[in-house]
Amino acid sequence: MKIARLALSTLVLGIALFSTGCKKKTDDTTGGGGTTPTTTTYTRKAYVEDFTGTWCGWCPLMTYTLEQKQQQHGAKLIFVGMHYGPTGGQFDPYHSSAFLPLMNRYGINAFPTGLVNRQTVVSSSTLASNIDFAVAAESYVGIKLETTLSGTDCTLKTTVKFGSDFSKKNVKLVLMLVEDALKYNQVNYLAGNSSYQSHPYYSAGNPMPNFTHNGVFRRAITASLEGDVIPVANTGLGGQYVNTTTVNVTGIAAGKGKIVALVINDTGSTSSTQVLNAQDVIVGQTQNF
Repeated sequence: MKIARLALSTLVLGIALFSTGCKKKTDDTTGGGGTTPTTTTYTRKAYVEDFTGTWCGWCPLMTYTLEQKQQQHGAKLIFVGMHYGPTGGQFDPYHSSAFLPLMNRYGINAFPTGLVNRQTVVSSSTLASNIDFAVAAESYVGIKLETTLSGTDCTLKTTVKFGSDFSKKNVKLVLMLVEDALKYNQVNYLAGNSSYQSHPYYSAGNPMPNFTHNGVFRRAITASLEGDVIPVANTGLGGQYVNTTTVNVTGIAAGKGKIVALVINDTGSTSSTQVLNAQDVIVGQTQNF
């Protein structure tokens, strides 16, 4: 059965990004140096952006698949819910317009839509296989995230190591703040739908009350979600790049905030741009390479 997808009715292109509430402190542009470096691989983490909305009745299909795949792959899968819903019938309390330029770039105009590793646009039916493929790939980029929380300020130190030569690539760092375990009703077109009698959401009601929304995008930390350029001097074999930033986490529930980091090879083309690796960490903790 072909599943209808909800068209985005009021997408405003080129809209200015929200203020990030973050201030850049230092960049360490240390190259490889020392002994001759060797090629190194790091744990590969697949990354998915889920363009969704609490008003979107078909969006639970993608949400459920992401949750199932995270149970299967654990920490090797990172996903972020990009919630759209500014007003009226499309109201979403977690709405952001920071990702609209990203939607425009990839030609995304319907919900739900997934974007795997900033390379492959997928529907609910093709999401699972694309995640499995992405998780199985190798990565020559490692990311370490160290966070220290003081009141509502979080000091974030991001270290990127290059296990192969990326000096001829346009490598960028993307940092964002997300939040887990947010509760809000979710419209659910699977409820009572004879085509989904075996689905767990068939009997969950419409809307699903106090539905748990995980990985909800809150704000960008880098200048935009398309990233800040990492200097070429740091991206050769054995190179290292360190960025230290202060992130304001006002309004984020204790223990529920996460920092998500992406290192991207931005070729300027949607068909060849890709996430080289991804990492996440709970605010106040450290995640090694």
